[in-house]
Amino acid sequence: MGGFLVSLTEQSIEDTLEYMDLMRKHGFLTMFTSLQIPEEAPEDLLEPLGRIGRFAGEHQMELMVDVSPRTFHNFSLAQLKEHGVTGLRIDSGMDNTEIAELTRDWQVALNASTIDAELLNDLRVKGANFTALEAWHNYYPRPETGLEWSTFRAQNKWLQAEGLKVGAFIPGDGRLRGPLHEGLPTLEHHRHQAPFASYLELMTKGAVDLVVIGDLSLSEWTLSQFVAWKEGVVLVRVADQQPSHVWDDTHHNRPDIARDVIRSENARSHFKGTIAPYRCISRPRGAVTLDNENYKRYQGELQIVLNPLPADERVNVIGYVVENDLPLLPFLQMKGYPFRFLAR
Repeated sequence: MGGFLVSLTEQSIEDTLEYMDLMRKHGFLTMFTSLQIPEEAPEDLLEPLGRIGRFAGEHQMELMVDVSPRTFHNFSLAQLKEHGVTGLRIDSGMDNTEIAELTRDWQVALNASTIDAELLNDLRVKGANFTALEAWHNYYPRPETGLEWSTFRAQNKWLQAEGLKVGAFIPGDGRLRGPLHEGLPTLEHHRHQAPFASYLELMTKGAVDLVVIGDLSLSEWTLSQFVAWKEGVVLVRVADQQPSHVWDDTHHNRPDIARDVIRSENARSHFKGTIAPYRCISRPRGAVTLDNENYKRYQGELQIVLNPLPADERVNVIGYVVENDLPLLPFLQMKGYPFRFLAR
């Protein structure tokens, strides 16, 4: 499914282990943490790292740790291995000979944004093990500093063509990480976007192989979206639901893709009976509608509005996709993912 961040200092180790177990059960098998915490005494980091590392080893999980040359003034490679670390994420400061040597014993991730052809060629000359080499982007706690989409995607496509696995971060929506508590995305436009929509965008359009949740937790709602996605279904949260038979069904957009609406290809055929006109009001983006008896043979057609439409006496508005889930609509429209509704 993906990865998630664990902090060595921002919450109790008991809370961290509980979160790790929850995420593992839902298919998140890569963990990321940092040893670059200048305000903490290095010796205070080893005990929580060891407990996290033991958990990772017992459950066949990966534990990637953010390091720099300064890290090795306080910790040896042998210590890290003893404490369950399986990979090293190196931002900058190491020369290529050191990096090549590390790839013989470790999974190594370099800063995806700064890798260029000269670096990769030099690593090949120095005998780096490219099967152990990955490219992970940074996360950006400060607003306005996250990456731009087009250059990010172009870089990722090139890295994949060079044989590297690409990782990137999205923010969580539970407990946010300090010191700013404004999300930890790689891309700036993900900073305040719902995590699951950000995940889908990276995995389907971003040329990304691994998505890591950068904050300390997910909300219960967002986790339920990831759980449903393991089954191949997109959960869409809806507010102001009116009674209808459609809420419990799984829907798919029709393959003949409409411009203005998502059309459930199965809702009309499943309906039997009569739908009286009610709430025949204007239809903003995200309105969930059901055609009533005035629409003749279209009675029972379920739609989600993509472009605002006027009121129509033949169309009932039965609910609204919540604002945070509006970014999911293009995936339902163009990708044809099956979807279900969930009351807010």
